[in-house]
Amino acid sequence: MLAQKFDLENIDMGKFLREVATQDTPIGREIYEIQNVTKTLVPSRILREVLHLKIASIPQEQGIVFDGVPRTMDQSEYLEEALLEFGRKIDHIIFINISSEESYRRISKRWVCEKCKKVFIMGKDIREEGEQCLECDGRIVKRIDDTKEGIEKRLSVFREETLPVIEYFRKQGLVLEVDGEREPEDVFEEILALLSR
Repeated sequence: MLAQKFDLENIDMGKFLREVATQDTPIGREIYEIQNVTKTLVPSRILREVLHLKIASIPQEQGIVFDGVPRTMDQSEYLEEALLEFGRKIDHIIFINISSEESYRRISKRWVCEKCKKVFIMGKDIREEGEQCLECDGRIVKRIDDTKEGIEKRLSVFREETLPVIEYFRKQGLVLEVDGEREPEDVFEEILALLSR
């Protein structure tokens, strides 16, 4: 929504990495193993490589919204360095805060098209397993890492590795924190209000 309103490039690192993980290349196989077998975060060396290429491909005058990065202190340091190298800086970190219970509830309803990777919400966008994607006619399935074990692991990693990143940027006065347990439109309106200050 921010990207659309302000004409920004939207870099969704999770989606981008999942796309790379489908490729039969050494880096694709490595990312697949990390995301779907060990269920841990992609190491900084891989993130640096793909993020550097992505930032380099975006025109200097085009603003960027990053989604899903930085998640570790290593990544935050690299992101700051990479942005500086391309004459950019971090303006804000938007922390959309939800409880662990809400994370479980939302992720348990999340499905994805095998082909185009569009996300669907069970009970809202689709009614039952086995439906076809309206965009590309692909099969809609559960994401392979959206198991109870996978969710628990991601929440544990978030608490241990990502919360310190949020605190690091909070000390710099860059964090805008919003309550994410509302409708997306309401969350977006609060973000806009905070940005306008």
